[in-house]
Amino acid sequence: MNNDTDNKFTDWIYNRYVESIRNEDFTRMTLFFDVLSKYINTSLTQRRQSKQRRYADRLLKAIHKAHKSGTAKKLQLAGAEWQQEFEKAIAEYETMLTDMNLSKETIQEMVIEKRFNYGNH
Repeated sequence: MNNDTDNKFTDWIYNRYVESIRNEDFTRMTLFFDVLSKYINTSLTQRRQSKQRRYADRLLKAIHKAHKSGTAKKLQLAGAEWQQEFEKAIAEYETMLTDMNLSKETIQEMVIEKRFNYGNH
C-alpha cells in the first residue's frame, strides 16, 4: 500500500478536527482530537505501521503547536481535501483578479505568487 491510502483515515480525522475548530465547535474538536490520539496509541502500534504513526504524530504536533501559538484556526486541511481547498481558493482568487480587470500577465504573476505563498499567513 502507498502512504496516501494508508493515511486516509488519519487525514479524515485531522480534517474533521480542523473543520470543527474553524467552526468553533469545541465539542467535536475535542472528540476528533481524542480519536486521533487514541488511534495513534492503539491502532498504529505495529512496526510495519511506523510511517503511518510518524505521519499521524506530525499532525498531532501541528495541532499542539498551533494551539500554543494561537493560530489553531489557521490550520490547513491535509491530504486530498487540502488539494481541493487549495485549488478552489486559487480559482476564486483568479476570478477576483479577473473581475478587477487586471491584465492577463498581472493576473498570472499574482496567481503564481499566491500558489507559492498559500498557507503562509
